[in-house]
Amino acid sequence: MTSSRVIPNLCTFPPTSANEIRQIIASLKCKTTSNSYDIPAKFLKISTSSLSLWLSEFFNKCMAKGEFPNLLKIAQITPIPKITSPKSPNDYRPISILPTLFKVFEKLIYSRLYSFATSNCIRSPQQYSFRTSHSTEIAIAAIYDDMICNKITNY
Repeated sequence: MTSSRVIPNLCTFPPTSANEIRQIIASLKCKTTSNSYDIPAKFLKISTSSLSLWLSEFFNKCMAKGEFPNLLKIAQITPIPKITSPKSPNDYRPISILPTLFKVFEKLIYSRLYSFATSNCIRSPQQYSFRTSHSTEIAIAAIYDDMICNKITNY
């Protein structure tokens, strides 16, 4: 018997609006780290009223086609030292600095995937990561509770 699990298609996601784009841009952090080809988040925040409609149309086309421009997928990799005095390449960890427009699109897709997973009961109740009001403390408490219940029922 085959399962009839519904897999989301970008074309079936609800379209975005200029208002949603404004909210996402407002939530961006204005970091000083960006590559020389990127649009700074501060610029997007300043010009959000002018750009939000155009960006919503752009992102809707991306979702309808199931594509995103390759130039906006390129990350700048920066080595960050793990220790105070690094001496070898193993003493560094790489971080990826993504283009600001990619971050906006990522938040847009995340909200739709999260909504899809929630409404179709795809997430496991034991999943604690990437969920609001679910932390490692709650996961540990659940494990502890399971251990206590199993210990009591095993005797």
